Amino acid sequence: MIDAEIVILLQNIFLASEIGEWIAIALARVWIFLFVPVMAWLWAYGSTKERHSVKEALWSAGLAILSSELIAMFLLRERPFLAIEQVITLIPAPLTTAFPSTHTATSVAILAALYLANKTAGRIGILIATGVVIGRMAAGVHYPTDILGGVALGLLSFALVRLGHRALRKPIK
Repeated sequence: MIDAEIVILLQNIFLASEIGEWIAIALARVWIFLFVPVMAWLWAYGSTKERHSVKEALWSAGLAILSSELIAMFLLRERPFLAIEQVITLIPAPLTTAFPSTHTATSVAILAALYLANKTAGRIGILIATGVVIGRMAAGVHYPTDILGGVALGLLSFALVRLGHRALRKPIK
């Protein structure tokens, strides 16, 4: 199963040193919060379009979290550290199941909103989201397919928020 092999490979890389383990934990648990200063900067110094993207990012993130948690309740996919003997968890065991990755869905939803308004913020968002997904797999809590499900859900969440916003702004005839 290639899913398991990728998680094992990442754990072997990150667990080779104490610094690598610390980096994996930071990526898995803290890295997602780097979106906060990016959005705060856009809100404080950005154009009207960029401030609007922050609102869409927050709505998209909320929708991604809600829908991801609901999906996970029904699919009940076991996390790698529970299913693979060689994999350990580097962070406290999450309370939900693995598919889809809520952290990934949230990161991608925010990234999509920011990228369309400000390419520099979007590029920073790509780095943040990439760190999050690598960290979640290296920490032993997600498979690559959980990540792919999170990417799809994050993009869908943003698309729904954007479509909903546009529908609300159309004049009533």
